Amino acid sequence: MGSTQDSTLIRAVKTGNIIHTRALLAKGVNANAKDQDGVTVLMLAARAGYIDIVQTLLEKGAEVNYTSKRYGLTALMLAVAHGQLNTIKLLLAHGANVNAKNPNGSTALMVACLKGNVEVIRLLVSAGADLHLRDHQQQTAFTLALSASHWDGIKTLLESVVGSQEFISAVLTEAIQQRNLKLIQVIASAGININIPNNDGETPLMQAVDLNHLEMVKTLIQFGADVNATTEDGGTALMAAAASGNVAIASQLLDAGAKIAAQDQDGETALHLAVVEGHAAMVELLVSWGADVSIANRLGDTPVMVALLQGYSSICASLLQRVSPDNLPQLLKTKIFGETALTLATLHNDLETVKVLLESGVDVNVPADAGKTALMKAGERGYTPVLRALLAHGAQVNQQDEVGATALMWAAHRGHLEAVQALIEAGADVNLRNQGGCTALMLAEFQGDKAIAKYLRNANAQD
Repeated sequence: MGSTQDSTLIRAVKTGNIIHTRALLAKGVNANAKDQDGVTVLMLAARAGYIDIVQTLLEKGAEVNYTSKRYGLTALMLAVAHGQLNTIKLLLAHGANVNAKNPNGSTALMVACLKGNVEVIRLLVSAGADLHLRDHQQQTAFTLALSASHWDGIKTLLESVVGSQEFISAVLTEAIQQRNLKLIQVIASAGININIPNNDGETPLMQAVDLNHLEMVKTLIQFGADVNATTEDGGTALMAAAASGNVAIASQLLDAGAKIAAQDQDGETALHLAVVEGHAAMVELLVSWGADVSIANRLGDTPVMVALLQGYSSICASLLQRVSPDNLPQLLKTKIFGETALTLATLHNDLETVKVLLESGVDVNVPADAGKTALMKAGERGYTPVLRALLAHGAQVNQQDEVGATALMWAAHRGHLEAVQALIEAGADVNLRNQGGCTALMLAEFQGDKAIAKYLRNANAQD
């Protein structure tokens, strides 16, 4: 049959004339007749939704998966683009390839998602449409639906992949990163578990906390996010909030039942992390909720000791006020890296924290490693205001360390004249000797410090 008869069939199909179409086909006109763009009569009928003509053409051998020369479209794609539901069903029943791609990589499902036709989306998915396929711009059916804000279509897609944790995790992560509250609501309403972690083991709630997105946190909690879910290393959303210092988010988590005493694999609590970062307001929030200020991590560090290590005097003072009187003596004696709470504060030259500790009843003469007391460390470094505060609270001026050295010897040896003066004024014995037989005067002369040597002689130091 010639092109004239093909053209006649094309006109009959375009006008929806089933009688004329059947007559032409009965005469042997090609059921795959096509126009100059390579659009077949089946495509024309499918696009228009002429289901009787589609049925007739298929019965006469029309190729269901033929692609047009222009744009590379199939009959299924055209039917989908025009929402011809019954035609789509018929084409699928006759073997239409639901995952066929045009030259741009687009599929029928992608077209449906751009159009937002829920019934068509559902039909294609049930027929095996692959949600993971990407076009040449790396868009998937889901991302296209999302870009077009077709929420019902998005929900339909999500409902079809409830069991695919990898896909759901990617969608949840996308929602969090885009701060898309609506998408979270749609995901939850589709009956999907919103606690599925990403590849880093973080749940959507943890990711929202990392982004400091309060409204996202509220939304996730509203839809059942597990506030006590943990990462592989035991981290929680509350710990993340504590480390970032976001009091508003931490409050939301606590209101929702976050466990304040939870510890990660290193034994760190939310309070430890808040203290490490110096977030005073967060520390206050956590202790107001009953955070244990005496709990130790695996290294044996309590939040109080961490505050001392970091030199946060105001946080240290706040924490000490919450320590149980029964626990306070032991806590103040506990050593970290060989240092007591008082010697740590002294090493930081942190006069305010030293005063806080002294007022808390710390034993001023408990030595750190090597038998060195806070007074000795203050003398060795020339921290005279700290030294005077220690003396005022009963520091034993002539106490000796493991090698027999006193605070005066350390001050003289390091060249701190003002500290030497303060110690002598407090009654330091200028003639005590260390285990090597040296006095403070000998140590000063060994260092060539004439000023300190002269001062010691004037204080009756013997050669």
